[in-house]
Formats: sequence, structure tokens, C-alpha cells
Amino acid sequence: MPEVALADLVARARLTELVAEYGNLIDWIDWGRLDAVFWPEAKFDFGMFKGNFEEYRGFVAQLEESYARRLHMFAIPAITLAGEYARIDAGSVIVCRTDDPAPGIDDTFWGRYLFEAECRKGEWRLSSLTYVLNLFDRAERATDDRTGPMNFGDGLSPKHPFATR
Repeated sequence: MPEVALADLVARARLTELVAEYGNLIDWIDWGRLDAVFWPEAKFDFGMFKGNFEEYRGFVAQLEESYARRLHMFAIPAITLAGEYARIDAGSVIVCRTDDPAPGIDDTFWGRYLFEAECRKGEWRLSSLTYVLNLFDRAERATDDRTGPMNFGDGLSPKHPFATR
């Protein structure tokens, strides 16, 4: 395999990992992992929030920590490489649960994450994130589903017993 083709495959694999890592750290509200995913001068645009990396930290923590459950699912990302730069388009479905008012409300978001990434000294990280919402749905729960025999995703955090160590 030519060296250029191999480098392309490695870059695409790493960029796909960054998207997966982002969704995972958001679900587990593991804010310490953000620095390995984004460059310090990364820019963010969610429509209702636009800001830099430090401002984003506060925004995303306040938003995500208000949910009892979070699940960010990404489609296989479409990646466009241009040397040391990349554009990543990843469709997404996000489901979040609030407990108040009991027994809870489920919010579902269908949209796209448009990321830009840069490779610096051989390391890829995300340099921007723009979220585009396609559809939103809110459903008030009629019953509390946490009494069943399942392991539910309530209270995910780095301290959760199922968290990856």
C-alpha cells in the first residue's frame, strides 16, 4: 500500500475515534477528556450558543449535567481530508432524560455535527464544532421505567460503577 494511502487511512481512523470519543465523554460527563479532543482555540456554534473552548466548557457542563440520562449516537462520519485539515460531517441522534417533573421527560434531537479538525505535529484534534438541528421531539413519561430489571444509564459519570477506568 502506498504511504500516502496508509496515512489517509490512519487519519480517517483517528478522526472517527475523535467523534466517538466526543460522544462518549459527553454521555459520561467526563470533562477532563475534552482537552485530548479539542485544540485550545477551538470554536463552537450551537445556534443558541457560540463561543470559544473555555466558554464551551461551562455551556456544555451546565446543559448536559441537567439531564439524568444522556445518549449521543453518531452515524459513520463523512470525512473530507485536505492535507493537515479535515471536515467531518456526522449525523446524530441524541436522547436525554430529565427527572423533573417526575417521572421524567425525554428529549430527542436529530441533527448533524459538523466538525473541523487539524493535524499538528502528527496529532489530530478537533478545531471547531457546529451543530445543526433537523428535528426535536419532547415526550413526557407516563411511568417511571427505573423499577425494571435493566441497568439504566442514570447518573453516568467517571465515578459510575460501569465507567471505563
